[in-house]
Amino acid sequence: MKRFKPAKALPAGFTPAMLAACQQFLQREGVAARLQWNEQEVFASFDGWWLSSGFIAQARVRDGQCQLLQYAARLRIYGQFGQTLPANWLFAMNYGEAKAVALLKLIRVLHVLNHLGRNGRHLPLRIDVDPRICHAYSDRIVDFTARLLDVLEFPAAQAPMLLLLDSRTGELGLSLLRRYRQNGHGVGLGDFGAGHQDLLRLWRLEPDGLALAPSFMGRAIMYPTVREQLLALVPQLVEQGFALAVEDIVCDNMLELALNMGAEHCSGPLLSERLKRQRAARELDLSKIAC
Repeated sequence: MKRFKPAKALPAGFTPAMLAACQQFLQREGVAARLQWNEQEVFASFDGWWLSSGFIAQARVRDGQCQLLQYAARLRIYGQFGQTLPANWLFAMNYGEAKAVALLKLIRVLHVLNHLGRNGRHLPLRIDVDPRICHAYSDRIVDFTARLLDVLEFPAAQAPMLLLLDSRTGELGLSLLRRYRQNGHGVGLGDFGAGHQDLLRLWRLEPDGLALAPSFMGRAIMYPTVREQLLALVPQLVEQGFALAVEDIVCDNMLELALNMGAEHCSGPLLSERLKRQRAARELDLSKIAC
């Protein structure tokens, strides 16, 4: 696949020391994968599939202006002929524990390394932790993550975690939250509103924030009753100190609803486009000043 044809020179933002440190770290941790790169990113091959990192910009919107606050990492999986696969594809292969943990470690390295190279160190990187799709091996890489961040000199406070839980993984979620907090990470609860026990889970775990389930937002736009329920509940949670993230925002109506609920982090195609336009306008203004 052309995208994964290795380049000789490192992409902008990456250094030989970063790559060497991560490759040596993976070897010490028992992960046999080799890091490669093209002109834009670092990637790796795992079991015949190409793995890379995508990033979603999350912004605060005030007075019509977007302020970029952080990025959220997304796993990208590609086949040898360029076909894309859902992020949970490899975890559906029912790997044994050693291989599944190695996969998790490799993904975590790719996300942090690509964030530092492509986005820089000044903005946080949110990492989503989904024990529902990785055979409950998420707890095996909590301390691994701490060692990785130490190798790359990236503070844990700059790497908040978002836990995606259901009734089967509630106990594991409580353990993960406590361990990540002990290591200095902020922790949020994701996919809020998709489960019947989300409020009970929220009170029990007491996360720093919550990310609303995109399906919940979609129903709120379509059905006034759901919208009224959201506007009655979620602003109260925000007032109690839970930072709200609303994702997959595709239209102005969704953005308006998110802002009315008190969203701190907004993301989706609409926000990405606005951030792009703002950046282009700033660059144009700077070019005029330089002239």
